[in-house]
Amino acid sequence: MEQRGNLSEIFDSVQGEGLLVGFRQIFLRLAGCNLMCAFCDTPEARKPVSTCRVEKKPCSGEYEYLPNTLSVRDVLDVVEEMRTAEHHSIAVTGGEPLLQDDFLSVLLEELKSRSIRIFLETNSTLPEALVRVSRFVDTVSADIKISSCSGGDNRFDVNDEFFRSCQSPHLFAKIVVTEGAEKEEFLSAVEITRKSGKVESVVIQPAINRSGEVDISPGVLLDLQKSALKIHQNVRIIPPIQRILRVP
Repeated sequence: MEQRGNLSEIFDSVQGEGLLVGFRQIFLRLAGCNLMCAFCDTPEARKPVSTCRVEKKPCSGEYEYLPNTLSVRDVLDVVEEMRTAEHHSIAVTGGEPLLQDDFLSVLLEELKSRSIRIFLETNSTLPEALVRVSRFVDTVSADIKISSCSGGDNRFDVNDEFFRSCQSPHLFAKIVVTEGAEKEEFLSAVEITRKSGKVESVVIQPAINRSGEVDISPGVLLDLQKSALKIHQNVRIIPPIQRILRVP
């Protein structure tokens, strides 16, 4: 059976978050998510959508719309038309892309056969799906959502299983924090990254509010980093730069 996926958009931009910040990428945003985070900046991708928006020219605001669902061949055709020597990798994001692991396992294998680097952004709650695709992924950016900031339940046990299951060459964790971040809860999340023995770095990402301002004070950020460094040796504070650059 041909695998098909539901994508909300495909576009060309720079990575705005985490350890690959600033690298040029082609973004494949898959629709559908299993969480409802309060600080979500792409709520339009929480549910499957009827059309996929495809950017015609980088940052042009000009798009064409393809009816969902898309075949693997459909996505490969768009990628091949967009891709240039300047692109570092393909960013697979969401929503939560691992909800469509059947489609991803076929798509990512095809992309890797073309020697394309793959960067996967995920909420680290679907370890079984990760096992199916991680061999095709070069770098995994895995969020740990803490309830005091996300508004949802903690899933530390499944986050732990996710990190231990990862077979990709590079793995880093990202924790989005707001002024309301509970320190002990935050440090419990950092401890998960240490126990797995696989997480290269922990990124503390300050949330950006609807006014475009950082939603946490500098003093709180620095205190969280200081405490986290007692658990994991590589902890960085990296804000999301796409809001500053005004790019998708």
